[in-house]
Amino acid sequence: MEQMQETSAEEPALSATTVFASLSELRDAPGYSPRAIAERLINSLGSEAAAPLLGVSIGLLDRWASGQDAPDAAGRLQLADLDALVGHLHGAFTPAQAMLWMCSPNVQLGSRPIDVYRMQGSAPVIGAIRAHVQEGQA
Repeated sequence: MEQMQETSAEEPALSATTVFASLSELRDAPGYSPRAIAERLINSLGSEAAAPLLGVSIGLLDRWASGQDAPDAAGRLQLADLDALVGHLHGAFTPAQAMLWMCSPNVQLGSRPIDVYRMQGSAPVIGAIRAHVQEGQA
């Protein structure tokens, strides 16, 4: 993984207006739509694994992926949260390693990452993935 570079004094500061103007069109961007995220999660995890992690039925997840139904705001956040976790897992591990890591006790998290995700969402698990990657680089 690449090291993050420090911002030099010569680089212009990125204004919040610039960032949010760019984000304003993101909701409709093809790769970020709920339908695209649902499809990506089904392709990565399968409906049988993704649906329970999202707290929805397989049928509802499949309807989101086909565009027959659209998630509410809470559903969109759940999709984005799981999508972020899966992206970090893909970046750090092979699929077999990711499954083992997610289902094994983790000292930093005090539990299995899969259980922490179910209770607290992706943020602490992504932090543990980053720590794992950094330990591997040391």
